[in-house]
Amino acid sequence: VNVTGQAPSILLGGEDTIEEDEAMPLAPSVDTSVETSDELISKIIAPSPYSHHISGPTSSRFRNALNRINSNSFDVEAWQALMTETNTCWRSIQPVLHNNDADTHSKLDWMESCYGNLLHYFPYAASYWETIIEMLLARSARVGEEGGPYSEIAPTKRARQSEAKLERVFRDILGIKIEGELVDEMKLGGMCTSSVEIWLLYIRKRVRDANRQTISQPDERKKSIREITVKAYESAVEYTSFIHNNHIIWKHYLGYVKGWIPTPTLNQDHTLAQEQMVQLRSVYQRLVTHPMLGLDQLWQEYELFERGQSEALAVALINEFAPKKQHARNVYLDRNRVFTASDLQMNRLAAPPAHINDEDYSSKMLDEHRLLTLWKKRCAYERTNPERLNPEELTHRTRQAYKDLICAFTRHPEVWHMWSSWELLQTAAKCSEKAECAIAVLELGQNLIPDCTLLAYARAQVVELNTSQPQDCLKVMEVFLDRCPNTLGFVLYQKMLRRYKGINEARVVFAKARRVLRTGNSNEDKTSEGTAEDMKKEEDEDATAATTLENGKRRMVTNRLDPSIATSTDISDAEKAGEESKEHLSTKEDPDRIPPGLITWQLYASHATMEHRLNHSPTIAARVYELGLRKHSSFLTKAPYVQRYAQLLLELRDSENLRALLTRAVAACEADGNKAEAAAAIWDMTLRFESILSGADPSNISELKLVERQRHAAILGVEIEDVSTGGLLGSADIIQIGGQKTSLSEQLVRAEGYDISSSIVNGMGRMVDVLEVMGLWGNDSGSAGKRKRQPMQNDEDWSAGGKSDASYQRRLNYQKMLESGESADSALNMDTGTKILTARERIQAAAGVASQGGQLNAVALLIQQSPEWLRPLLQLLPASRMRMAILGKPPPHLVESALSTLRSCTLPAERPAGGSIPRKRQREGDDSDDDGNDLSGGGGYGSQFRARQKARQEAIPNQQNGVQ
Repeated sequence: VNVTGQAPSILLGGEDTIEEDEAMPLAPSVDTSVETSDELISKIIAPSPYSHHISGPTSSRFRNALNRINSNSFDVEAWQALMTETNTCWRSIQPVLHNNDADTHSKLDWMESCYGNLLHYFPYAASYWETIIEMLLARSARVGEEGGPYSEIAPTKRARQSEAKLERVFRDILGIKIEGELVDEMKLGGMCTSSVEIWLLYIRKRVRDANRQTISQPDERKKSIREITVKAYESAVEYTSFIHNNHIIWKHYLGYVKGWIPTPTLNQDHTLAQEQMVQLRSVYQRLVTHPMLGLDQLWQEYELFERGQSEALAVALINEFAPKKQHARNVYLDRNRVFTASDLQMNRLAAPPAHINDEDYSSKMLDEHRLLTLWKKRCAYERTNPERLNPEELTHRTRQAYKDLICAFTRHPEVWHMWSSWELLQTAAKCSEKAECAIAVLELGQNLIPDCTLLAYARAQVVELNTSQPQDCLKVMEVFLDRCPNTLGFVLYQKMLRRYKGINEARVVFAKARRVLRTGNSNEDKTSEGTAEDMKKEEDEDATAATTLENGKRRMVTNRLDPSIATSTDISDAEKAGEESKEHLSTKEDPDRIPPGLITWQLYASHATMEHRLNHSPTIAARVYELGLRKHSSFLTKAPYVQRYAQLLLELRDSENLRALLTRAVAACEADGNKAEAAAAIWDMTLRFESILSGADPSNISELKLVERQRHAAILGVEIEDVSTGGLLGSADIIQIGGQKTSLSEQLVRAEGYDISSSIVNGMGRMVDVLEVMGLWGNDSGSAGKRKRQPMQNDEDWSAGGKSDASYQRRLNYQKMLESGESADSALNMDTGTKILTARERIQAAAGVASQGGQLNAVALLIQQSPEWLRPLLQLLPASRMRMAILGKPPPHLVESALSTLRSCTLPAERPAGGSIPRKRQREGDDSDDDGNDLSGGGGYGSQFRARQKARQEAIPNQQNGVQ
């Protein structure tokens, strides 16, 4: 408690600074403004009115849960802990629930706020809706009703407010008004209509209202209550008659109808008995056609019921419904083979997808994938119509399956798109109604996932292709960009605007996006949050920086060179668009607006492509590309961006700027050690363009050869390529040369140089690689740094040459497959479903280490080629100088750690295949590495070695016991 006598906020405040032994007021002030609304309190009231939440042995656990929720609103474990505590508080307050004092009211409001806050983040958590409905029913109950007070009291304002909240809850989650009518504005209905428990609470509410309404009509009271109750049950079975626990609602319905006349007597109301018989027959005949648990028992009850009415009629009806019942039973068994309710985790809290920063990211991703796959199977099974329903019933059934999927994966955008696609393509409705339902689904998904551009674009596509006003798709994207501006949204919006409004409007979008979006690099431009003068200054800078005046012409600036591209008349439209963009900048400030996203290279590339292909202004497109490089230097390491820009320069026949661009891009990638893949792609581009340029000028041949050598050295190099065999370096290449162990490849590089040695042994392979990059042979997948799997058994890609050429290509691919870690059989079979890692990727996966300057060393490759059981040890223990010349001797503590690990590890149950006996042991006659007489395949551990290690392991505990 602070000096003012108020306790600091635990739930919504910052860090908790309250000591466990400090006191707290039991009845904190509550904001009564929430009582004027029929919505639940959506924010947790702080501080808690319970003293044991502030001090005591359990307060730390309570505060921990609240702090976790405050830092992560989707922390499922923290919410479950908080709800457990809230339920405990609810059970403790039930005896004094209707006390009209401030302490009770504050506790009830606090519990409601906890549930309201949880349901704000998990809006379709049916089990928690069930609990809050029970609370509201008890708070609004009267004397004589379930959960009501013991003595007569006048209805309070809070009781009336609880009634209003109940009606609002049923309207929102069931899509039905309290009188039983559907909510007109909800095209899709409620989302929690599969919850039998919520429907039973709805029936309870309807029965309670019927009792209150008919209290002044004693003559017609029972009949009116029956009619209202039956109507409520009929509304419930319409949505729950086919779900996984539908037997519950059917049994409740049967029990209610049977209770009209519990025991038949001679003086009974025969009219009521006739009504009961008709209603029971209707219920029985419907329920036996639905797959459910305990169907056989219910069928036996139906047989007894019919035989109790008329034996002759019973035979006819039983024969009529027996096949339907058997079909329902078969469907129930088949459905359980595809999925079960427990496997689907129907009551899980729909947390957002696993984030890459989560500690158990891998396991979460796997669990989500398996569960989502099972849900997809469930929806697919329902679409096959196993119950042979008519189109309308099948539509209703499948829609409910997708609703259940949404309740389990509310924050996954792909499930919303699946549902909308089904509504648009498969429902038994008119085209206009299909589009309306699909749009409603996507709109609801956007409200729950406001930053999903894909859902906004999907909705815009439905509007554009399936409505009478296709231009309304622009409004969809405008609303989305006002709420969540990002690069993809602006790019898609610009394409639509170009299609419907023209060139200038599309250019305005590009200018606006550059001012709204932000960049991740502090050295690059930021979002424009400044004054109009700052905007104008930057606009003038953008309009002039891409051009320079020389001899009366506008010249483009690439790499600070001066090639002549574009004239002054070519940029007039762009400058005009830039001026118009000032009038379209958004100045609206919305508290719910998501912060702008990052500017990516796609914004500039898309706009440049539009200028080039649609506006037929390649010079403006070139300036857009250069503007992107000038404002965002990181774009130089984006291979797709550089490739598009380079292709444009090639079309403009600007070889000088083309070479300058590729040189800058290669240098930028090499400066960033994490861009090896991008560097390989850019080197391929450079080689491809040089091959094109060499076709017109003989002087470019030498340039092409120089680029090929530089590319090969940059992608492979001494650290990876074995210039003695043309393959990759491995442990088998270490031999005794001179006074130390080194590789033959290393000796060749010292004697002849890398390029010469590589050209001699791997010259034809390099030639084939160049031809593939040039697109003259193969399937255009060649790269010196990529060992991609090629379809060796299909010669169509290699038929451009002779048979001997194709034969060499097969052998080259076979070598690459073996070097990629594949077995000989799989290399020949070429199963195209498995990804083969490149040489650099395998090194990164094996060790994740790099030598100085960002160049990967050969040690990781040696580890990768070692036996699988030995790799973890080799990663911990660096190799000695006797085994690898480029590493020093390991320190003593690592040696001890390695030996301890060896002693504690269990040897493989079977001897690893392959290997050979060291020659030294053969000379000395030591065959301890072999269990039998077959010495040619011995690479594992023999019986003598196993015996020695077992003796060591048994000696260690004995020594420890002796010391003790």
